[in-house]
Amino acid sequence: MRQAEDRPTLGWRRLLAHPMSQAARERAATWLGRMPSGKSSLWVGREAPADVARVNPAQAGHWLGREADAIVFEASWPLPADALAIAGGLLRGGGVLLLLVDPPGDGAFGRRWANALRHAPVHWVNDDVEQWPIPDAGVQPPWAWTEDQRRGLVTLDELGPGECGALVADRGRGKSTLLGEWIACQRSAGTPVVVTAPGAGAVRALFRQLERHPGPSVPFCSPDQIEALATAPDTLVIDEAAALPVDRLVRLAGRARRLVLSTTTGGFEGSGQGFRLRALPALQRMGFRIRQIGLEQPVRWESGDPLEAWLDDLFLMRARSRAPARQAVIFHWLCGKGLVCDTRRLEDVAGLLADAHYRTRPSDLARWLDDPDAYLMLLLGAQDRALFGVALVQKESGLAPELAEAVWAGERRPQGHFLPCTLAARGEFALATRAWWRIQRLAVHPAWQGRGLGGRLLRAVEECAAHHDIALLGTSFGLQPALVRFWGQAGWQPVRVGERPDPASGEVSIVLTRALTQDTAALVDAAAASFARDWREGGAALLRDQTGRRRRVLEAIQPSAVTAPDRDHARDIEEIRAFARRQRPLQWIRAALRRSLVAHPPQGPEGRLLQSAIESLDDEALARELGFSGRREAVRRLRQAAQTWLAHPEA
Repeated sequence: MRQAEDRPTLGWRRLLAHPMSQAARERAATWLGRMPSGKSSLWVGREAPADVARVNPAQAGHWLGREADAIVFEASWPLPADALAIAGGLLRGGGVLLLLVDPPGDGAFGRRWANALRHAPVHWVNDDVEQWPIPDAGVQPPWAWTEDQRRGLVTLDELGPGECGALVADRGRGKSTLLGEWIACQRSAGTPVVVTAPGAGAVRALFRQLERHPGPSVPFCSPDQIEALATAPDTLVIDEAAALPVDRLVRLAGRARRLVLSTTTGGFEGSGQGFRLRALPALQRMGFRIRQIGLEQPVRWESGDPLEAWLDDLFLMRARSRAPARQAVIFHWLCGKGLVCDTRRLEDVAGLLADAHYRTRPSDLARWLDDPDAYLMLLLGAQDRALFGVALVQKESGLAPELAEAVWAGERRPQGHFLPCTLAARGEFALATRAWWRIQRLAVHPAWQGRGLGGRLLRAVEECAAHHDIALLGTSFGLQPALVRFWGQAGWQPVRVGERPDPASGEVSIVLTRALTQDTAALVDAAAASFARDWREGGAALLRDQTGRRRRVLEAIQPSAVTAPDRDHARDIEEIRAFARRQRPLQWIRAALRRSLVAHPPQGPEGRLLQSAIESLDDEALARELGFSGRREAVRRLRQAAQTWLAHPEA
């Protein structure tokens, strides 16, 4: 364990900007060459010098937990907003972030970005690289605990059976350092600790800290692996716990004697106050005694850092919702760009979504403001216009018939058409070619949940859609019983369940639809009946549902008797042919393959090989079972088997 020392002054960070051009890139490379000895540099973009550490914006998250003193960021347009938020968290105190800025777009977010670039702490530099500020030349101050971290260590050391330490802080406050040091001490004392998180990437910084201490490895287990453990861990550490659904968090917590949770409540990866409002009370109801640990003081830069404040303001990363007072409510429909001139309302929306357990990334904010097909339905107080609830709606245009067929065949997957593509994959071409409204998020303030406001908000969206001549609505989310029940009671019908559980939530996705006209109602009813039949012929195994709760709640909103006519056998054969000769995925044809093999029981090796593909839902496990090198080889061999079987069904 490191000894406590007086904490040194880290300094604030600086923010420079320069117009983007090839010459500007060359100047930036020259600027990096002026860095004092011992200072580290990073280039976030696609055209970095060969001798500089570089990361593409899409992979910037891989750098979480690392640090740099000078960062060049290619602020191209559209702005890689998520990467910019990450880059801001990597920069040490006294460091400099240089933005190479493309002209912003003329949309609402483009105007917001342009306005932010005109204000402090942004300092525009000219072409004279020698005048560009560089990081402080002094030696990096020695590491030392903050007072918050010292208190947190004491609290964690005192945890007993049945207690939960909840480590809650904004990013950059040293959660991973604190956890890594504490776990190292537990390991030295012989106390077994198991670490889990929504994904392995979330614990890179924690394990990097652990690597500084010799000793046996500390196991990382996925949430699925934790639930499958034969022996419950003595101490379970869940990093970024707020990213897990409350139901799953409760199941994981039930596996441990002691529990330590770490989560970010601000910043691009934060969850607002939803963690405190929902997750911690649920653990208390289980019998855990909650001991909260707050970290306020930054560990990489000095408090009051202007760069942190600038990024927080730009991306609303500290937005908080305000609990409305009791009053009548009204509805207000607007395009996302309508929020750009109402900063307070924009902050309320972002804060409410975070508090309702939705993660809002900077790129989400940019899309809401700039996308002309993004809309919001606000539930407001009639007296003071306080925000009670919000629905985010995305308009999705239908697919051209030839594109819908290519999607069905697995050859195309156009962006921005989630619902039409989903229906095309199911072979529901009459629905895939129609326009849809997709409800992406629907949230009510936590203080006002359970009072019917969510249902009223949903009905308001349906009425608005009908007014705009939209005949079809859809939504998708992780299959959780309470959510499925809510949408089912509102008359929505399931048309698809995903094949693979989300590694973080453990839930498969579900797609539900709602028809608003008589002609589309017949189409949706037929699609729901077709899905229900496929589901009851083997789809329920996708849930891996030990208690049966999710299966029961889903089947409760399906047709009680599937009245749709049996699918033409020729249609099933066409699906198998598209798998054999084109790119239709294996998971999309399992129901058709199952029916066809029942009609023509396999006698030869090719048919039996296809039969094994029906019985295994895990493609990697199937590959191992069949002796193939991996999933790709297994699918290639199954496509060959399907071609042979189509030519000779008795094979």
